[in-house]
Amino acid sequence: MSILEGALERAPFAAEGGRTDATFERAVLSDGRKVVIKHVTSDSLVAQFAGESDRMSRLWGQGVFDRVPRSLDHTVITVEPDGADWIIVMRDVGNEDLGDERRLSRAESARILSAVDAMHNEFQGERFDGCATLADHYAFISRERVASSGWSLAPVLLRGWELFFTDVGPRDVAAVYERLMTDPSLLVDELEKRPQTFIHGDVRLHNLGLSSDRVVLYDWELAGTGPGAVDVAWYLIISASRIDATREEIIDDYKRIAGDRFDEVAWDLACVGTFGRLGWNKAIDIVENPDEAVRAQERADLDWWMTRVREALETWSPV
Repeated sequence: MSILEGALERAPFAAEGGRTDATFERAVLSDGRKVVIKHVTSDSLVAQFAGESDRMSRLWGQGVFDRVPRSLDHTVITVEPDGADWIIVMRDVGNEDLGDERRLSRAESARILSAVDAMHNEFQGERFDGCATLADHYAFISRERVASSGWSLAPVLLRGWELFFTDVGPRDVAAVYERLMTDPSLLVDELEKRPQTFIHGDVRLHNLGLSSDRVVLYDWELAGTGPGAVDVAWYLIISASRIDATREEIIDDYKRIAGDRFDEVAWDLACVGTFGRLGWNKAIDIVENPDEAVRAQERADLDWWMTRVREALETWSPV
């Protein structure tokens, strides 16, 4: 029997402005629990790139979420079939959600990094079949895959990269991403050589919350196997502008928390890959955002990332 049987309330809502290509509902279960229902279909963004929509079901069935350290609240109550598709039923985090505007202190950010690192430590050295792979994550870099995906944001993404290559990107770094957009496996193969663990795949403030004693992390559709640095580099590029700490301080906190498990090579590779997943967006904001302050902030952010990527490319480069 479905957990939704006898639900007292159910109503749809738009999450993240509808940019996720997914549909959501809020509901009150028969026992009074407030939940969010995410509908996962073969038309979802993850399925478009990876060809599978049942990965969360596999992870749930394997008991992976039962092993997530208690300091990290994954929010998932159950994963159920819904005809040919799936639903993910999650605890409604309510006021714990960080939303789109709240700023974090450095201590709050370090608390998030510590909880995510505890998960990486729990699963250190393990690989998981039937879930998101590094090839899936970096398929977003592939010009061919994006162009043929049918994803609603594909034209915008391709336009952003064109702006990076022609208007805003330094020539030496642009050459690297031209190569990776042709063959992202060059990067994936190097990351596969590094120590692996269970990663969330989309650690950013929009998917995070803070309760009195736990870090809340939801939206696990991109969860899979990879170096922990993949999670942290993505967190850095998406979230740093809302944290009252410099990027260097956030990185220092991560190095301190990870200790001897910090992998410098994986960190460099993850930074190269992370910019490859989001560089298009920064280029569009630099050139086309109507807010001058946003354009200036994104330009400064781009300059920082170009320095970080150049440092990483001293260790490894695809060209």
